[in-house]
Amino acid sequence: MAPATQSDTRTATGGAAALGAAALLFSWGFVLVKSVGLPSATLGFWRLVIGGAVLVTWALVARAPRPAAWGAVLGAGLFFGAHQWLYMEAATHTAIAHVTLIGALQALIVALVAGRVVGERGSGAFVGWALLAVLGVGLVVGANLGDATRSLYGDLLSVVNLFAFVGYFLCAKRARQAGVHPVTLTAVSVLVAAVAVAPALAAAPVVAPAEPWQWLFIALLALGPGNGHVLVNWAHARVTAAFASLVLTAVPLLASLWAHLVLGEPFGVWHVVGAVVVSVALEGARRAEGRAVRAAVVSR
Repeated sequence: MAPATQSDTRTATGGAAALGAAALLFSWGFVLVKSVGLPSATLGFWRLVIGGAVLVTWALVARAPRPAAWGAVLGAGLFFGAHQWLYMEAATHTAIAHVTLIGALQALIVALVAGRVVGERGSGAFVGWALLAVLGVGLVVGANLGDATRSLYGDLLSVVNLFAFVGYFLCAKRARQAGVHPVTLTAVSVLVAAVAVAPALAAAPVVAPAEPWQWLFIALLALGPGNGHVLVNWAHARVTAAFASLVLTAVPLLASLWAHLVLGEPFGVWHVVGAVVVSVALEGARRAEGRAVRAAVVSR
């Protein structure tokens, strides 16, 4: 019994580490989007094309199997395409802290609906930790409410993006439950998303970047934050959807710091307090997840 418990605990720890790395990569994506100065459709399309080409090559070299559950994978791709355009457009028009904070509400939504959608019922304690994490991120956004870097349009887009990302996240979880390889899942999702975004590109004032440095930034966006999705999809088979979404609440705190250092957006005492609150919530959730893993092993 003990070796099985240790094995499951190591698996969950590996998943948590992958999610932490993904959160770090995602946090830089918002700064890259706001720095490149391109229309959202243009930036999103070429980011998806470059990322898709790399992921397909990776899948072929690794001989990753084709998806066994196309419905969930295609659903993930459509939601992912909507998410890409929405978050980029939102980040262009409002403070990065606001885009990421509203996105962090996914932790609470996933914790509440995961039982019905992916068959993972969370404990009351876990929902409590999710609420605490949302409170911590709320402190970060509250510190920016009066700043000129935010706009109502961008905030509203951020709300719509929240539901698009939750849709992608849960479809990806279902695909992984069906045994779809993480690289295959991410590659197909990105290609489907590129097709979904293409019509918006036709209406964009700029179809392709004109400057070499813009291509470089798009490549960085595709290969850095973009491949954070591979890490999340790999982690889906090792941790619950609720825990994965909760770890990603670290993104707003990190993104707010980078936005302050690179773009001069606000970052003060309340941002630090919010970071501490979220850190406490993440540790509490990690322990709750560990208890759930041990309880599941004992009940076998």
